[in-house]
Amino acid sequence: MKIEIYDPPMCCSTGICGPSVDETLVKLQENLETLKKKYSDAVVERYMVTQQPLKFRENEEVYKLVKEKGREILPITTVNGRVIKVNGYATLEEMEKEIGAE
Repeated sequence: MKIEIYDPPMCCSTGICGPSVDETLVKLQENLETLKKKYSDAVVERYMVTQQPLKFRENEEVYKLVKEKGREILPITTVNGRVIKVNGYATLEEMEKEIGAE
């Protein structure tokens, strides 16, 4: 199982740095760690549009969304290549629901 997060531009790979940390990003990191522990086959990847732009092209649905709507659509979360959430990070419950549907 593969979970991919397509991030907007941030100061670092997790966004958990600098003087004012976004609590949403802290919660996302906690959720991703929980998934990795709970599901031994879980692979979690995060891509930042400014650092790995080619990754955004590899997923046709992600590429189409960003091309049509611009970077404002970010972040995008996919599970096994399928978009499950746009314009916000998926919650642990949303990701687990998709994992269970696989």
